[in-house]
Amino acid sequence: MKYRILHIAIVIILLSSCSLLKPVSNSVTKSKSSPFMNQVSITVQPVAATYALPNYSVTDKVEIVSSKENKINSSTSDIEQFIPAAFRFSLLLDIEVEALKNRSLFDYIYRWWATPYRIGGNSLTGVDCSGFIKGLTFEAFAKELPRTSREQSNVCNTISKDELQEGDLVFFKTSRGGISHVGMYLANNKFVHASTSVGVTISDLDEAYWKNRLVKVGRMPS
Repeated sequence: MKYRILHIAIVIILLSSCSLLKPVSNSVTKSKSSPFMNQVSITVQPVAATYALPNYSVTDKVEIVSSKENKINSSTSDIEQFIPAAFRFSLLLDIEVEALKNRSLFDYIYRWWATPYRIGGNSLTGVDCSGFIKGLTFEAFAKELPRTSREQSNVCNTISKDELQEGDLVFFKTSRGGISHVGMYLANNKFVHASTSVGVTISDLDEAYWKNRLVKVGRMPS
């Protein structure tokens, strides 16, 4: 009898604690397989070397970057150390950054980039093609040129297109009456000039508009 009573007591205890044997609640199950956890993944992507190239502005200043701890290697051009936009120039001209050796030249272009075109202008609020080239040649090559594109053409020695090198001038006939536009050759068929449509910019001599209007390639007198 004692054993029967003990057996009944054990059964009652087990029945009263049956919640311990229930399956895990739905809330717990969902938390283990929630969308957040299911969507977590690790993807290894190759890292590409990119450069943050600044946008140009007529008010931009050329930032001089120097460091006593990181000395410039004398075997490379210092242009990439001094002009934040050096990589952009190398892309526009399709040349190595180290090939941008004339710091004064690219300093000047950088500061004047996108300056709007204005006939007779000679400031960052507006400049014409010959005014821009006059300032550029003086700053980058220490040479004084006349004010107008036609006068600049007269003092330059004519060369062939195949002889073009950095600093040579290219002259165009964009209207009646002879030479009316001038730019400076940089590299890989590219030249910088003050365009009437977009201001100071870099264009390609093989563009149909410029190719059909090129009338002279000149080298400044030494």
